[in-house]
Amino acid sequence: MVARALKLLLFLILVLLGSSAVALASAIGQYNAVPEASATILAPMGLAAIIAAEKWRRRVCRMHQGVGAAYIILKRLGDIIMALILLMIASPAFALLALLVRLDSPGPVLFKRRVIGKDGKSFDMFKFRSMVEGAEQILEQDEELKRNYYVKCKLHTDPRVTGIGILLRKTSLDELPQLINILIGNMTFVGPRPIAADEIEKYGPAIDRFVTVTPGITGLWQTSGRSETSYDMRVSMDMTYIEKRSILLDIWIILCTVPAVLLKRGAC
Repeated sequence: MVARALKLLLFLILVLLGSSAVALASAIGQYNAVPEASATILAPMGLAAIIAAEKWRRRVCRMHQGVGAAYIILKRLGDIIMALILLMIASPAFALLALLVRLDSPGPVLFKRRVIGKDGKSFDMFKFRSMVEGAEQILEQDEELKRNYYVKCKLHTDPRVTGIGILLRKTSLDELPQLINILIGNMTFVGPRPIAADEIEKYGPAIDRFVTVTPGITGLWQTSGRSETSYDMRVSMDMTYIEKRSILLDIWIILCTVPAVLLKRGAC
């Protein structure tokens, strides 16, 4: 940080010196002889100084908001360590749930949903399959089902959900495979939930801020009732998190997630 400050200071000094040299040359009548040379030398220096100053200003602003380099590094390290520990502890449960899903209905064990992540890049979000095969196509073909889904984000009564899927959803165990997404790096423990491409329109202008962060497994929406809240409230909570995010807020959300899951608040 100190080194960057010194670089910025050096840039500013060079610009001031260059400007002084031009002024001096003009005073002694020599300015007209070297205008192109002065512009060639000073313009890049001035531009570089302006760019460096702007980068420094933005970095300072991000640090004041709790999203500086330290926050990003600590968050990523915490994600990796927690994901590895949970994967090792939950490996027997993984195997059992995979078997139950496979025996309950035909289709793959894991469901891969194409969602939007940081910088607008799409990726496959993993979940234990809790619906019948071809559930996405069923939703698209049923206008009433689709309309209800987008009002509450989830459906209280979803005819596509399998027997074991009901249990998985009530306990949120269907989201365990997202620990793999965390290790890959396209998800984090705390952050706005990923959205599908057809949900971008519902975010409106807020989508520009949404894609500046890595989506998470849990967040303010998950701890505030999930399907008991409207989509507009979900967007508002996502924007609040992005604006206020910090290590302490992440820890608080994780602690609030535990009772929310145990009490099945907003689960469906």
